Amino acid sequence: MSFSLSTYLNSSFDYVFFSSVVVVDKTIREAILKDITAKDYSVIGITLTCSEETLRERHKKRGDANECSFFWLHLKPYEGDYVINTDNKSVQQIVDEIKVIVDSEING
Repeated sequence: MSFSLSTYLNSSFDYVFFSSVVVVDKTIREAILKDITAKDYSVIGITLTCSEETLRERHKKRGDANECSFFWLHLKPYEGDYVINTDNKSVQQIVDEIKVIVDSEING
């Protein structure tokens, strides 16, 4: 993960979004960030969450036959992350909230 992130961060992209459930874990996130070789970048942590009911509905809607797990849903967000509750929101509404966060962090 660190190698891929470093590659993108060293490219000409203005923003690199990395989405993963496992980076909620402090040890995993810090290990990934420590091994990034790129310089002069900022990290903005955003945790998306929802209710068990919403997760169950989304799981069913996409036709997933596996058992729905709530393990990650109940973990405490990484300290300092912005938290967005996605219940009853469209993808566009969530994207708009993320954009406001990124713009506020970048423009101070």
